[in-house]
Formats: sequence, structure tokens, C-alpha cells
Amino acid sequence: MSLIDQKGGFVVAQLIQDSAIYIYFQPIVSIRSAKVIGVEALMRAHDKHNEPLSPIFVFDQAKKEHLSFELDKYARTKALETFKPLLDANKELLLFLNFESHLLDSKISFDDFAFCSLANDFGIPPSHIVIEIKEYQIEDTERLKQFCDFYKDRGFLIALDDFGAGNANFDRISTVRPHIVKVDRSLVFNVHQNFIHKEILKSIANMCFNIGALVLAEGVEEEEEILRSLKLDIDLFQGFWFARPSATIFDKALLDEKITHIGARHTQNVKSSMQRKEILIESAKAYTHAIIETITQKHQPDLFAFLKEFEIIEAIYCIDAQTGIQEGNTIISADTNEFFQPARNGDNHALKEYFYITKESKRGNYLSQKYISRASGRMCRTFAQKFAHEGKESILCLDLKVQTL
Repeated sequence: MSLIDQKGGFVVAQLIQDSAIYIYFQPIVSIRSAKVIGVEALMRAHDKHNEPLSPIFVFDQAKKEHLSFELDKYARTKALETFKPLLDANKELLLFLNFESHLLDSKISFDDFAFCSLANDFGIPPSHIVIEIKEYQIEDTERLKQFCDFYKDRGFLIALDDFGAGNANFDRISTVRPHIVKVDRSLVFNVHQNFIHKEILKSIANMCFNIGALVLAEGVEEEEEILRSLKLDIDLFQGFWFARPSATIFDKALLDEKITHIGARHTQNVKSSMQRKEILIESAKAYTHAIIETITQKHQPDLFAFLKEFEIIEAIYCIDAQTGIQEGNTIISADTNEFFQPARNGDNHALKEYFYITKESKRGNYLSQKYISRASGRMCRTFAQKFAHEGKESILCLDLKVQTL
């Protein structure tokens, strides 16, 4: 390789001296806003024969030669310089700016990172710069927090980058309170077919929303990954599906077309989901009507027959509409074990959402969100219907089977 000197050492300084470092940009899009909201600056390097060098390799070599800080600052300077014309053309655009996060564990002062002075030199408002931090590379949590507070106080935005990679610490989201959390590709990959990834992504998203942070799904390469993420209320995306990093400005017309396409598919998915829910509610009403009619007309109704007739029903049980106490044992079709056991006569359901909402609802019924059944360990939804029998009010509950994806 041409950048290896006679002693066999990789000369990182030579890259800087030869201006062999370039900046590529990759767009970051918002589907609900239907636009590109920012770009991430990505360092690229070439040898003197114009052959590309891996950025990971370059930064690893910089560490070995104790030039991480110098290379990092030079790359950030190039990124800001290259971004300025884009900002002049679009005053709303954000620059997502990486830096070598492990340097925070050194004694380098926050001022010496020079985000403020460089932004000022290029006339870029701090509010248009998102500092990306790989929190899992930083051992000192307190210093991480101090750094974020320091730059947030000066108007910069903070993003936790590659969250979910390495030894990501969930506590740091609430400690740092970033503006944006970029979820690593490893969790977004195949999320539409991976129940575990979906639940982890959902948990991260919920935590972020609770502290006022936006969630960005990184590395999206499949349309279905984007649609599943949108279903979890994640709206910001970056990845090859939209555009690959490029030294030239991205194709706005093509990006707009892709954003419009995804938006239309998501809207249709939402409509279809609402229709499926309405059909499920109407079907559940029919099931409960038939079961309630049997309960009120027969002294010892055979409820097992309904489990055979309606395959979607996993369990049937009744609770007192005033107290929430179960009346009789649960009739269940699923196999159980020592850990998952159906509720029995006398068990208390008063604190369960489907009980107290049904009790107070003018409609007299309620369909719960999906949850893991304590009776079977499978995903289910409970449809509850209030009814009167023998001078008292009861609530009939049907646990309905659902798919995990």
C-alpha cells in the first residue's frame, strides 16, 4: 500500500497533508414530514493511487499512532466546510457530525474539541449540528453527561449513535437525555420477522418518547424494516434503501419518490390495521353474544364447545362487574405448565385494564392491547363484555389468540 513508509508504518499524517480525506453525505429522512431533515457526514480516505481506504482501518491506525484527536478534528473541519453550501441551500438542514467518542475518557477539555469555534468559523448555527456520540465506547458516565450538558447548553443537539451495538447502556438514555437516539442496524435488521428485535426496538422507542427524544432507525435496507419501524412510531430513517453515502448531492426527486411511496404504504397499513381491528371487535361481539346467551339460558353451559367452534378463542372466564372477582374457573384451550396457569374461581381482576374500563364504559365492552397471557404464555388480546344475569352484572372475558408479528 502506498501509504506505508519504509519502516512499515501507516502514516496518517500523510493523509491530512495530501488532502486525501473526503466527506460523503448520507440523507436522513422523516416520513411523516415527507422530507430530508439532515445529512450525516461520513469520512472517506484514499491513497495516492486514489484507492479507497476503509474508514475503520484509518481510525484504528490513528489510534496506534496517537493521532486520533488530530484526525478526528481534521475530519470534522472538512465535514463542516463541506456542509456549509448545503445549509445555504436549505436553511432547515441538520448536520449529523461524528467524533471519536472514546476521546471523552481522556483529559481533553470540552472546549478543545472545538465544536463551538469550528461552527463559528464556518457560520453554522449550533442548532443545526447534531453531535453523534457512541456512548458504549465511553467508560466515564459522568464525563459523558457533562460533555452532553456542556454542548446542549451552547445550542448543539446530541444524538446517541449506534445504540444497541456493543454494550449499550439503557440507563444512559435517561442520564444523558439526548435529543435523538440512533438505533443500530443490528436491531433494525429483519425487525419485521424478528419478534425479539421488534420488542427491543419498541422498548427503546417507548423509553425515548417518555424523555422527549426522537428515535432514528439506522441502516435500513428493506422496505418492510421501515414499515415495521413506522408502526412502532419511529419516524426518522437512514440507510441504503433511501440512499447510499455520496460525495455528490443526493437525488432529491428519487428520495421524494421513495418517501412518498413509504408514506402511502404506511397509510394503507394503518387503514388495514384499523379495519382488521373493527372486524375483530365485531366478531368478538358475536362470540360473546352467543356465549352469554348460552350462559343465561342453560344451568350448566358447555363453554368448551365454543373453544372448538371458534379457534381464535384461547380462554373464557367471567368476573363480577362490581368487585372484579372471577366467577368459576377459566375454560382454556391452550396447554399450560407450572409457570403459566389460568386464573381460577375467586381470583381478583380488579386492577386489570380490561376490567375497570369495561366496568366504566358506556359501550359496556373493551378490546385490550396485545399482551402475554398469564394463562398460556402466548400473545393474546382480551375482549370483555358486560352483561346482566340473575339480577347481577358480570363481565365475560375472551382471550383471543394473536400473531406475534
